[in-house]
Amino acid sequence: MIRGRKEKTMNIFYVYEDPTDAAVCLPDKLVVKMPLESAQMLCTAHRVLDGEDKADKLGLYKIAMKNHPCTIWVREADENYYWLYEHFNALCKEYENRYGREHLSYTKLNTVLSSAPSNIDIKHKTVMPQAMPDEYKCQDTIKAYRDYMVNEKHYAQWNKIPDRQPEWWVK
Repeated sequence: MIRGRKEKTMNIFYVYEDPTDAAVCLPDKLVVKMPLESAQMLCTAHRVLDGEDKADKLGLYKIAMKNHPCTIWVREADENYYWLYEHFNALCKEYENRYGREHLSYTKLNTVLSSAPSNIDIKHKTVMPQAMPDEYKCQDTIKAYRDYMVNEKHYAQWNKIPDRQPEWWVK
């Protein structure tokens, strides 16, 4: 598949097992972008599992990339959902720390997303999919995401809070 500039993608940058650690180390540009993507995946889980009517009543975002591996992962297990919800919260807090205002997705959805979909399977967290080029994929998902970011996210900067640049970010 040839990738165009307007291609829509989505991801969860699983660079630490802990959802807060995985959020606070992201570069400035991703701290701006990822709260919305996380909210879209959480909202999509609600819409797919509990239905459009219920989701509309809750004011959730519309379905986004329903068949993306990360979006599927979120709705596979309640522990997956809650991992991403914690990550979403940490991303939004990090956004506020860096930019001095609350992220709109947090304002709109934090409370309603705090409960997993009613019809989600109650089970342990499953393996995070590696949504990246094959050259970075390996048995260790955290290593794979770190390598992917270091080699592909050339725009990465930590201008707002330089101390947030992780120790593994070596170019």
